[in-house]
Amino acid sequence: MDKYHSEVLDALWKKIGPLIPKDKVNLQGGCNRVPARVVITEIIYRIKTGCQWCATPSNFGSGQACHRRFQEWE
Repeated sequence: MDKYHSEVLDALWKKIGPLIPKDKVNLQGGCNRVPARVVITEIIYRIKTGCQWCATPSNFGSGQACHRRFQEWE
């Protein structure tokens, strides 16, 4: 993911990482959640480019999944 200008650098992640809510444990199983750092990177990418969630690069995972996490954090 290092080719994207919006990658969350370590210094920035140290500042915002503690502000992100911890993932809830899914007792029903299912797929693993996209890591919070990847979601933050996709949010920054989307803000900088103005693209739609479904148009973000596949390196970030599902745009729909990241959008859902964004809504949870809102």
